[in-house]
Amino acid sequence: MTALTVGVSVNNLAEHYGLDDLLHAAVQAEELGFDAVWVHDAPLGRRTVAAWDPVAVLAALGRETRRVRLATGIYQPHLRNPVAVAQAWATADELSGGRTIMGVGTGAGKSRLVAREYDALAALRPDGTPDPQALYRRRSRLFLESVEIIRRLWTEDHVSFAGEFFTLDDVTIGLARPVGRPHPPIVMGAGHYIPESVGGAVHHMWTEQRAGTWLPGPLERVGQLGDGWITVQVTPEEYAGARDRVLAARPDHLRDKPFTLAFNCVVNVGEDAGAALAEVDRHLNEFHGPPVPADLVRRWGVVGSPRRVAEQLARYVEQGVTLFQLVVGSTDELGQMKRLGEEVLPLLHDMTG
Repeated sequence: MTALTVGVSVNNLAEHYGLDDLLHAAVQAEELGFDAVWVHDAPLGRRTVAAWDPVAVLAALGRETRRVRLATGIYQPHLRNPVAVAQAWATADELSGGRTIMGVGTGAGKSRLVAREYDALAALRPDGTPDPQALYRRRSRLFLESVEIIRRLWTEDHVSFAGEFFTLDDVTIGLARPVGRPHPPIVMGAGHYIPESVGGAVHHMWTEQRAGTWLPGPLERVGQLGDGWITVQVTPEEYAGARDRVLAARPDHLRDKPFTLAFNCVVNVGEDAGAALAEVDRHLNEFHGPPVPADLVRRWGVVGSPRRVAEQLARYVEQGVTLFQLVVGSTDELGQMKRLGEEVLPLLHDMTG
């Protein structure tokens, strides 16, 4: 049986905590018994998140911590040069002793933010690159090429590649290989809830036809190409159905290999569940910018007393989740992290055996 790995995000409130505080929070998370720490990827920043490079942060955390896994949620490799990403990530993995997890995805956000990211991406490309919105429409292929190149550079001595976006001729990153073999797990994001009204983190995906539904995303692609799957805003029952689709898509030669099943949620521990959900609402609106629809907040939030939070998380463990990304939905990030570590984790471990 795969051991349960419970991780906490440590830079979701950078307006309130600086970079030194982030490093301290990661050390504190390790001392509190968490199994992983997560950092966000915000290439152009968010309302309350500085645009610190997540791979550089992981490298620092590799020296500041000793035990916890170090993960990104969610990193966008296709917004960078894949050769540089492979080298930088291998360096961070070496510094951590092989504890990194590359959580990746094509990204999400409000339309204007997505447009800004692809504007910046186009500025880095050679002449003749499609306009930014054309790149956005083709982001899945751009993402897949990036992941393929990174994985090959980690495992092969000489990489040649001719794709739609990238061309490599006998490229190697030499000794800059990850410690973990064959490479750090690449956990791919797929699936999110489309709110009943337009707004929030999935603004650019909203249509009337999709409103009020959980959109699975490319689950089969995740099963075929990923080392794991992470999703968000999903009920345990929806998770189970999507999980089956992901695992059914696994190639025969990989079915016996480890595969990570992960889940992201926004947590707030408090005896008054309504007040706790209101804090999650404030956090999501600060992070993504208002308005974040109320049904999306309810989908994303896991709130209530320590026992109630543990029971909700245990329902996902019952459906196969082995890795959690807990995002603290409060301005008191360190205080909430302490409550999670001291009051929720013991209960969750008791409930899940």
